[in-house]
Amino acid sequence: MKNMDAASKLFTGLPEVFCDLVDFALRETGFKVVRDSLKERNTETIARGWYKKVSNDVVAELQVTDGNVTATLLVVLENQTSTSAIMAGRSLMATTVRWDAWRREMKHEHLKRKELQTSQEMLDGVLPGDRMTPVMVLVVHFGQEAWTGLPRFTDTLDCPAELKPMLADCVVNIISFYNLPSEEINRMPPGAVRAVTKSIRHVDDIERLCQELKTDPSFRMLLDEGPDEALDIITIATGLDMRALKQEKEKDMEKVVSKFEQHFVNKGFILGKNEGREEGIAEGEIKAVLKFIRWQRNRHIPESQILEALLSGFELDEATARQYMDVK
Repeated sequence: MKNMDAASKLFTGLPEVFCDLVDFALRETGFKVVRDSLKERNTETIARGWYKKVSNDVVAELQVTDGNVTATLLVVLENQTSTSAIMAGRSLMATTVRWDAWRREMKHEHLKRKELQTSQEMLDGVLPGDRMTPVMVLVVHFGQEAWTGLPRFTDTLDCPAELKPMLADCVVNIISFYNLPSEEINRMPPGAVRAVTKSIRHVDDIERLCQELKTDPSFRMLLDEGPDEALDIITIATGLDMRALKQEKEKDMEKVVSKFEQHFVNKGFILGKNEGREEGIAEGEIKAVLKFIRWQRNRHIPESQILEALLSGFELDEATARQYMDVK
């Protein structure tokens, strides 16, 4: 999606949004983010000569807890609008460089406190009791195609499966908004992430998206409070200017939905013509017109208004339009 890369980096860089994304990624573990523990980290890490620099979209240190155990994580987040075939390899490099940075910081602290005694300890820079902060790699996929990248680094290697447990590995945790099942989306807490996810997930189903607008409080929350970065992403996904709707301060969601519907009606005329070019004018037109008629009738629009819309929007003659309306 055009401009989604820039907008998504601003969106996922917001502390509350970032915590919601990590919570969703951890949903099967029983752990949740301790909200006041978030510490931003430099997204760029300078490495040694073998790799000049590693840059990620968002990097944060945070604590997670299941109520009994608390752990510290370094979470590296990447935004993608298309599949990256080498994401697992990139993630392994980013993780390795960040662990090397940790090792050098530990060596500096141990030297300052004169704690390194043997030649091996001087070489390693760490002591047997030292423990590295775990790195979790999270990829948020905003694209509408299925994510086809392999989730583990060892999956990208040309070697027998029996050898893979002995090789260095890195797991990439993927959240693909467009491909998430509805029940998974509804498990998200109401708010910006859920509104963005539903907008991307249902952008091809006008009736479903409009129903979500009316029934999910996440959209009302966005229009009342923002964040505007989430409104920008919905604007890119749907084509409707969400910031303009927010500025209008419309409190009646039925009226907001009617503006969405009218926008998609206009958009549907264009898409119908595009479908016609791809599938043959007749077949594409039939699909677009019949879908439009069904949608209008579900909204209880009078037949006379539907006929008028077909004449003006699809540029049909009256006889053809009435033929479409007679199709059951």
